[in-house]
Amino acid sequence: GMDVYGRIWDDRTGRCIMFLEDHLKPVLSINFAPNGYHLATGSEDNLCKIWDLRQIKDVYSIAAHRNLVSTVKFQRTEGHYLVTVSYDNTIKLWMQPIWSALYSLTGHEQKIMSADLSRDGRWIATVSYDHTFKIWSAEQIHYILFFCSFFLNNHFFFLDKK
Repeated sequence: GMDVYGRIWDDRTGRCIMFLEDHLKPVLSINFAPNGYHLATGSEDNLCKIWDLRQIKDVYSIAAHRNLVSTVKFQRTEGHYLVTVSYDNTIKLWMQPIWSALYSLTGHEQKIMSADLSRDGRWIATVSYDHTFKIWSAEQIHYILFFCSFFLNNHFFFLDKK
């Protein structure tokens, strides 16, 4: 829900078994690391928190952005890096073990709603209120493809710019 708590549910019983209670504003995004016991949360408090479910506490609090963190995503194979996107129009990559900032990417003109990573971690896809979605190279740290879509007179248009 749109509150300050993260909740872990037992899907067999339907009961909440754990509260994650350190954000000051609503939690908007959550993602498991590949190891199965680290969890990242993004919040309206502009923070990204890394939780260790074995200890039931946050182990890192990252002052990630200047506006709310709309999406958090671990790299899927090893989880060595984390991507956060924000309403401050930026994409940031954070590196283990202390979750230091590796890169800050700009290119969207308005707030970024969501992001995803390719299974191999080589590509980052972002979508923004600027009516575009972009495909970024995580290795070369720049966007490769720029897509723009819009409606005009009830017709959908799709532009592809390289």
